[in-house]
Amino acid sequence: MGLFPQQFIDDLRLQANILQVVQEYVPLKRAGTSYKGNCPFHNEKTPSFNVHPDKGFFHCFGCGVGGDVFKFLELHEKVGFQDAVRMLAQKFGVAIPESEGSSDDSRRDSALRETLLKAHEIAAAYFKEQLSAPPGARARAQLAERSVAAETIAQLGLGFAPSSRDGLKTRLLKQGFHQSVLLQSGLIVQRESGEVVDRFRNRLIVPICRDTGSVIAFGARQMDPDQGGPKYLNSPETPIYSKGRTLYGPQSHQGADTQRRVRGAGRGVF
Repeated sequence: MGLFPQQFIDDLRLQANILQVVQEYVPLKRAGTSYKGNCPFHNEKTPSFNVHPDKGFFHCFGCGVGGDVFKFLELHEKVGFQDAVRMLAQKFGVAIPESEGSSDDSRRDSALRETLLKAHEIAAAYFKEQLSAPPGARARAQLAERSVAAETIAQLGLGFAPSSRDGLKTRLLKQGFHQSVLLQSGLIVQRESGEVVDRFRNRLIVPICRDTGSVIAFGARQMDPDQGGPKYLNSPETPIYSKGRTLYGPQSHQGADTQRRVRGAGRGVF
């Protein structure tokens, strides 16, 4: 996927020492099999940022951000995935292979995927924001009724899509995304009347992530049985999301135990 062969990316991820990379930016102290420090992505006094070198991922229990070594560089250096790969390869002295596809079509496809990933990152933040805001009061109450702890909500990145017909669309358009790209993302849909609205409305939201921690789709459950539409609604397949190749649930880099909890949340919470 992208400009680099997938095998090269997988091999580089295995060769890279995530602890070494993170420690260049964040002071860490050993805590059992992991390392802990203050999160570089939000202000905190009590360390909640954890690095697991044996599993190759980081996670902050305070703000919920997490991912592999590529994701850390993307977030900290504010670069795209391809640039993060180049930085990591240079850091560890790994030769970068020639691009699989240097054609204009290949570059456009890569740019589109980067844009769709960014749109989903903003959407995930929007849904989490709405869950904490007044419109999310009923959704928070339902989660509380199901004994879903605040830590679990943060870890799974749960959110809420309000009833507004175009709240997310408006947010993304203001961020500079073109409507045509947002239609490809599946985050908005065009009705037969021509009206363009948010796909998810008045629903509990759970992000679907790739193993790097990047959000690539969403699953949603309706709040009211009589609100219309299916009880469960997922994102459609897109250039970054293939249902047959994606393990359902966020933070899949955290392993099988977390995945079982995510699937349990999908059945029990949703």
